[in-house]
Amino acid sequence: MKDIPGDYYRRLAEIDDRHWWVRGMIEIESALIAPWLEREPGPLLDAGCGTGGFLAWAGCRGAFTSLSGVDLSPEAIDIAHGRVPMADLRVAPLSSLPFDGGAFDVVALNDVLQHVDESEARASMVELRRVLASDGVLVVRTNGARRGRRERSDWRLYEPASLRAELERGGFDVRRLTFANMIFSALSELRGGRPRAPSGRASGVPASPGAVASKLGALALSLEARVIERGGRVPWGHTLLALAVPR
Repeated sequence: MKDIPGDYYRRLAEIDDRHWWVRGMIEIESALIAPWLEREPGPLLDAGCGTGGFLAWAGCRGAFTSLSGVDLSPEAIDIAHGRVPMADLRVAPLSSLPFDGGAFDVVALNDVLQHVDESEARASMVELRRVLASDGVLVVRTNGARRGRRERSDWRLYEPASLRAELERGGFDVRRLTFANMIFSALSELRGGRPRAPSGRASGVPASPGAVASKLGALALSLEARVIERGGRVPWGHTLLALAVPR
């Protein structure tokens, strides 16, 4: 990402384990991939693993035989090594993953796709398709809106149709598509807040909330997770999630 502050990854690591949004999104993703988590354990790849928060959750859950992650940032990978020392972590782009074809049963792509340069987007999706097992699943979390836009080459805002098209161009069939974080996204919009490209002043790392906001946020996302687990969907929010399988 361009124009991020120097302490971006340190701040990201600080919220990974305790922010209601991070915990709630993992709960929602777990609800989305629940059928795959109930199968025999297999390998997981976190593509764009950042500082290792999702991998740390996966390791505690015990639903995977091995954990792997890639990220463009050596700093992020160094932090992740300290949190998930058992994981195979490497510095690499999505468009050139250092793994064998069909190596993973589950691939997660969390808040990464919106930052992939337009010239690399299709190649990145094709590469994710290559390393996913034929009966595996890809779970994608990205930013969301009713109307998407390309703000600059390394940042875009997805709407459901553009996310579906991106995945289909990469060789995936989209099985589920849902927004998330509806209530707090609505409150943010009322205050004039909408998804924006990161900058030195606004990196996208959420501030630490108060106790009341944390409880309310966690409750709201937990309720959304229950809706999604039962096959429903959330109609709107600043986050968009997709579940896709190889075509």
